[in-house]
Amino acid sequence: MVHWGNSGLTDGLSLFMEGVVQFNDYVMSLSLFIFWFVVVLVVMESVKYGRGGDRDASSVFVLEFVWTLLPMILLVFMAYPSMVLLYMGDVTLDYDISVVVVGHQWYWEYFSGLVSEASYMTSLSDGGFRLLDVDNRLVLPSFEGVMFSMTSADVIHSWAVPALGIKMDCIPGRLNQVSAEILGCGVFYGQCSELCGVLHSFMPIVVEVVSLGDFMV
Repeated sequence: MVHWGNSGLTDGLSLFMEGVVQFNDYVMSLSLFIFWFVVVLVVMESVKYGRGGDRDASSVFVLEFVWTLLPMILLVFMAYPSMVLLYMGDVTLDYDISVVVVGHQWYWEYFSGLVSEASYMTSLSDGGFRLLDVDNRLVLPSFEGVMFSMTSADVIHSWAVPALGIKMDCIPGRLNQVSAEILGCGVFYGQCSELCGVLHSFMPIVVEVVSLGDFMV
């Protein structure tokens, strides 16, 4: 989960989220390079031509050509990994476990096979993190494909777990699906990311990922 003082994204614990984290670092590095390139160029131009002076036509043409070509090349370098990530986020993986997530005002309900559990936020006196812990966590195995099918029983909710790279709307009368393979054990926190009513901030999400052996016990 995110801690105070961190300047980057949370660690990615799914294939898609790991790609998002790497893409974010890549784009930020590229943006930093562009920023300092422009700063250095402006300083050099100010020192050389700041007190006046004429340019010949050929130098102006070359500058305009480079000034147009470089952004196009940089956009290509940004667009390609972005399109790959968009494709990864839309592809349905082969899955071993199916979980149905139903949003209610204001709690979550999880269906796995014939078993269903309601997940309510716990009070601060019960321990855990304030506004983040629940009484029934969604327990999943690591390194197994999981298909999440999401819907809502009343209004639009949004099931979001940043560390897993999942944020999917739960819409009444519609079944949205997203798949993920979780790359390690741990406890991952999320919250409803859609303004669903007066108790919108009181329906957190907790996903506990365990090894396959512990999951089968």
